[in-house]
Amino acid sequence: MSDTYINRRRVLQATGGLTVTGLAGCLGASGSETLTIGANLPLSEGWEPYGNTQVRAAEIAISEINDNGGLDGKDVELVVEDNQVDPQTSRDMADRLVSNEGANVLMGPISSANRVAVSSALERLQVPSLYASQYEGPAADDYCSEWMFQLGDIPSQKIEPFVPWLIEEHGDSFYLLGDDYSWPKQTNEAVKQAVDDGGGEIIGEEYVSLDTTDFSSIIPRIEQEDPDVLFMTITGGGPAAMQSQMQEQGIRDQFAQVGLAHGQGVLQGASPEATEGVYSCHAYLEGIENDSNTEFISKYRDKHGDDALVNYFTGPAYNAIKLLEDAVDRSGGSSPEDIKQGLQGASTNSIMGETIIESDNQMTVGTFLGQVNSDQKYDIVKSFDPVSPTGDCDDI
Repeated sequence: MSDTYINRRRVLQATGGLTVTGLAGCLGASGSETLTIGANLPLSEGWEPYGNTQVRAAEIAISEINDNGGLDGKDVELVVEDNQVDPQTSRDMADRLVSNEGANVLMGPISSANRVAVSSALERLQVPSLYASQYEGPAADDYCSEWMFQLGDIPSQKIEPFVPWLIEEHGDSFYLLGDDYSWPKQTNEAVKQAVDDGGGEIIGEEYVSLDTTDFSSIIPRIEQEDPDVLFMTITGGGPAAMQSQMQEQGIRDQFAQVGLAHGQGVLQGASPEATEGVYSCHAYLEGIENDSNTEFISKYRDKHGDDALVNYFTGPAYNAIKLLEDAVDRSGGSSPEDIKQGLQGASTNSIMGETIIESDNQMTVGTFLGQVNSDQKYDIVKSFDPVSPTGDCDDI
């Protein structure tokens, strides 16, 4: 199935089937017959592999919930909007999903800039949002958002254990290459601190615009600096282009390569030879070995096809819906305020292992170090223990 298959507006009904809706709205407010999740996700502009896989994962979780009687006695439905990776559009979509569609809870977005835009509207909307994406953690402007529940991994959960492993295995000189926005820059601040703590050195750092796919002027600089580790936080079409161009210039074997946004689907724009061996670290990888994940992958393939994309955004979206299920059970209600209160302390033991929202509206979770194989999937090399968020937010 193509990663462009999801139209701009779709609804998951209680039967698990998809139907296109108009703008008139769906039942979803407290007291109605449905509990509506409004998905505010990128489904275009090169981010289709990220947004589409989250929709598909949510479909599986919602089907399971509806098969077991729904939440608070209501069927659960999913209304999907394409935010086009644009902050203002993301904010507009949040307004529309709440005002027109009666969403009890939102899901998304993915990019940090879009998340901050939505966070700024949530207090006015009085609706919580489930943000199931890796991000920059306490450095983010909206880290202490009262209504945004940030359910992806943060630097203390992956950068702090991952960088020492890289230093031990590959060496202590790092070159940082990222896109020019908040997540790469703030993630790299954590990388720089971890490298410094490990006695290493940053020998290069540069940023490119989000739409960059020509790295011909950058690769020679990296080659000249000769780092032990090239640490990349480029997104969209950048990873495939960068890997292909390094392969063409014959320098891939000179250093270890890390790509925190080198997800499956994105990498399929490059040959397997150009991507094999790249490391990444995430709270979810397809190869996690537990019964819940085995069952989830089977359902995912049965519903969406053997070739449907699974990447590091897939598991957190499924897990977010399972945390929502626990939140409604804990609070005993499905209004936005009930959901918000229930999410504080909600927990799962599912495809990502044990997760819990302990403090700061953040999730305690472990992470997995993976390496791209010849099928452009990640083999799990090592797992890191769960880390709790910092507890810096006094008001939530």
